[in-house]
Amino acid sequence: MLTSVTLPDGTAAVVHTACLGWGEVNIERYGLAALYRIALDELNADATCPAVREHDGSVLVESLPSGPGVRAYALALCTAPKCRAAAESYEKKYGPHPDMDFERTWAGKQTAGDQDDRDMVQEYRSAEIQDVNLHWLQQTDPDAARLFRPGCFTDSLLNLAHPVPGHEGFDLGKALELYVAAKRDEGRMDRYGALFAGTADYQWDAFLPAGATTETEAAR
Repeated sequence: MLTSVTLPDGTAAVVHTACLGWGEVNIERYGLAALYRIALDELNADATCPAVREHDGSVLVESLPSGPGVRAYALALCTAPKCRAAAESYEKKYGPHPDMDFERTWAGKQTAGDQDDRDMVQEYRSAEIQDVNLHWLQQTDPDAARLFRPGCFTDSLLNLAHPVPGHEGFDLGKALELYVAAKRDEGRMDRYGALFAGTADYQWDAFLPAGATTETEAAR
């Protein structure tokens, strides 16, 4: 899917979009990694675009507005004339897609001009990584699964979270306070630190089940 955008500096551009949402049943059955993979595969199907070919493999997430679940986005910002022409041709015939505010907001933040906006872009990218790290922690750490909801770092930062049944009162700051207290009592502050690691393999032991290490797993 394509949508045309005008960047803050006036540049005409396009966002290549692949988007898919899963509810709790599919997430529990297949895992979030499968959802992310499907979104990336859909984006990469348009391999003729250089921006898509150079995509870094990141996926953005937000909560589903209709109930517990996650919507995953794989996005690529492009300024190729042929892609812009294709988007404009489609929108001239059918009109701009009405449900792509997330993509347009994202595009505007990728080329932010002043330092405050550039800092915000970096925070946004960090939130993406934190949400992926959280997903892996939730597979092995009951406290992470209990205290956080999928995509909460991105939701909180961008203020794009929708009311979700059972999560209306969710407070990321409070969840972090409770999580760090639980990990301190457990002697597993490495797991709290792993939320903010650059990649999920940076502190891999933190993502393993209790009592397991990379050495013991390799020996199995």
